[in-house]
Amino acid sequence: MIRTIKPFFGIFITILLFYNCSSDNLKNRNIPINSLGEMDSILSPNIENFEIVIGEETILKGKKGTSIYIPANTFQFKDGTEPKEPINIEIKECYSLSSMIFENLQTISGDRILETNGMIYINAEANGRKLSIKNNKAIVIGFPKNDLEKEMDLFYDFQVNDSTKTWVPDYKMFETTAIIPEETTENELDSLGIGEEALYEVEYPIEMTEDLYDYRFWNSGGTGTFYYLKLKGSDETILDFINTPSNIDSAIAHKFYKNNWSANLEFNIDKNGVMRNFRPNNFLGTKYNSEALKIAEDFLKSAPVFDLDSYDEQIRNDWDFSLSISGTRTLNQNRFKKRFREKYSKYTNSSIQKIDPSALEYYMFAATEMGWINCDIFWDIAEDEKTDFVVDNKQSADMKIQIIFKDIKSILSGTLENGKLVFKNVPLGKEIKVIGISFANGKPTLAVAETIINEKPFELSGFKEFTLDELEVELNKLN
Repeated sequence: MIRTIKPFFGIFITILLFYNCSSDNLKNRNIPINSLGEMDSILSPNIENFEIVIGEETILKGKKGTSIYIPANTFQFKDGTEPKEPINIEIKECYSLSSMIFENLQTISGDRILETNGMIYINAEANGRKLSIKNNKAIVIGFPKNDLEKEMDLFYDFQVNDSTKTWVPDYKMFETTAIIPEETTENELDSLGIGEEALYEVEYPIEMTEDLYDYRFWNSGGTGTFYYLKLKGSDETILDFINTPSNIDSAIAHKFYKNNWSANLEFNIDKNGVMRNFRPNNFLGTKYNSEALKIAEDFLKSAPVFDLDSYDEQIRNDWDFSLSISGTRTLNQNRFKKRFREKYSKYTNSSIQKIDPSALEYYMFAATEMGWINCDIFWDIAEDEKTDFVVDNKQSADMKIQIIFKDIKSILSGTLENGKLVFKNVPLGKEIKVIGISFANGKPTLAVAETIINEKPFELSGFKEFTLDELEVELNKLN
């Protein structure tokens, strides 16, 4: 039997919500407030409470449209034991930008901006003790699409350190628990980032097969001249050509990788920029596979000729140059994500019609974590199109300043540096609204300004006093 449960509010909860109103319980909030924290507490979305029965699969419906399917016997305590008492589920839904502002949420994963379709908070407890989802089990969350047709992903809230949080895609959460080997050097630690599996002892959540990777060539050594000498008709070097995956058949690169081949060739460059006279570089008597040498030679011959005028020094045709080519691989994130999601497909497949006959109106995800969960997609922006946007804050130290974008549903908070709010790595030239909230005479003050992201500091001004109700109305206009 499937139980569809609507929010449960006892008398105590009802009284509490009467005094601690949110965007769902407006009006008559013309009361003085003294801090951002008080304002956030009053205006943040309600927590909805549900009670579910152990041993029965259940469907929960949130007021903002979220649907959650919970299979029977999904939860456990930290020590691995199962609850015997009824389970209390808490849900909080944030689909509007104003609700995200009052929850102090932002849409960023590492240094990449996200476009959001909504965020929810979910927690499970029994007899006052926190529960988690059992290993290899999942709950299914349906985020209403709201006419959005883009492919979205599931992200979990992750605490990086005492002061920093970020969103991590569900298919990359395993990297956050990877172990850094003890022999890792300080320089390696400085450059360490999520996804650099060479420095991690990674425990993958699925079986890793060869088809999950893309294979390519990489330059494993060579003459320093090739860092500067350009190829004819482009700004690329021969090193760029070697490292570009589309320049070599993946099956050939896979063969290099699988056989651990490395082909080190010497050659000369003639007056027309053409590589000639290829031969093995038998440095220190190294022996090479003849097939690997032939493949590497043919590959280099397929490259454009060199533009000799692009180099400051003369290139003589009797000089010996060398290049070394090896095979490498990178995890294909799309194939990995698909395989990862297939691990929990039995939950999503069985729950789609149970949640709603019109399940196509939802983004459906199997979730193995609780807390804050985000339905998002990465916003692809070229690195050379990013800048740091600075907002000069001359009003108050106790101020909330955020930016939202015209092009997508995304909200960012700045980092305080020398009295200024800095929004790092944001897209140059994009239209935004800058939102500032502070206090004056026990009332919140609000300023909203439109501008375009550029490299000049921006001063936010024009703050006006509002009641809490008026403030919420103004912020909801931003949606």
